[in-house]
Amino acid sequence: MTDIKVFEGISSVAFSERLGGEDGVCGIFTRIGEGGIDVDMISLELTANDTLSTGFTVSDEDLAKLLPLVKSKDITTPIVNCGNVKFVIKSEDMVGKPGFAAKIFAELKLAGCVPLMVTTGIDEISILVRDSDSMDAGRVLNEIFS
Repeated sequence: MTDIKVFEGISSVAFSERLGGEDGVCGIFTRIGEGGIDVDMISLELTANDTLSTGFTVSDEDLAKLLPLVKSKDITTPIVNCGNVKFVIKSEDMVGKPGFAAKIFAELKLAGCVPLMVTTGIDEISILVRDSDSMDAGRVLNEIFS
């Protein structure tokens, strides 16, 4: 069985930092947690020149509380993209079946939808898309899993 959940009003936040800073990701996520803000879809990637690229999602409603908490001399100015839609697909069919995510990406591409952020687990994939792509993304996902 496959379960698809849809969450509207989602903001993505992204920034970079040089490794070894005093504050960085640890300090920022600590402040966000202490501020009572729920973070989801966390993505960390080590890029060239010992730079850590960080992305995550929060509810649009939490954006005003969030922005003062992500200021730090150790990071670049955060890039914020609001008003997105998150699809969470949970399916036992993902376990031990290579190509599950590839099929979703291929169908989204055919529909002209661009994933802004993707996170996965053993039996779950979360895909963030622009609000303008959400109807097509929802249609594609329902076609794949019906």
